[in-house]
Amino acid sequence: MKSLPETLPDETNVLHKMVLDYQSTVDQLQKKLTWYEEQFRLLQHKRFGTSSEKCPGQMELVNEAESILDSLKQDDSDPEETLSYQRKKPGRKPLSRDIPREVIRYELPEAERVCACGHALHEAGEDKSEQLEIIPAQIKVIFTGRKPFSSA
Repeated sequence: MKSLPETLPDETNVLHKMVLDYQSTVDQLQKKLTWYEEQFRLLQHKRFGTSSEKCPGQMELVNEAESILDSLKQDDSDPEETLSYQRKKPGRKPLSRDIPREVIRYELPEAERVCACGHALHEAGEDKSEQLEIIPAQIKVIFTGRKPFSSA
């Protein structure tokens, strides 16, 4: 942008020409500013605006696949397949039978094996659980000594 002269001329024709020059410069800069603002707005919309993958004719592709599947199902009148395998049940694998076991049983004393109505209670099952107990290696100190010999 042109800078203003330190002293303005006294002639009106020259002043009019200067004003028109400055006005054209302002108009050009205003157009550039408008263009940059529009570019900024478009980039912001592209980056943060709603995105959609809608294309005309996209639904026909889905319908076409469904119609093909329907025709294949009608052509194949075979009975449905049966599964010949069993799925693995989730859970922990049993502990190896080679590991030594210690059996701990908790039982009610004879006095508590009576119902509130006076009848004897009977066993209704057994709750079992296995826990792996790891006993760390033992540590001990071995003291080794020797008596020195001297020639006396």
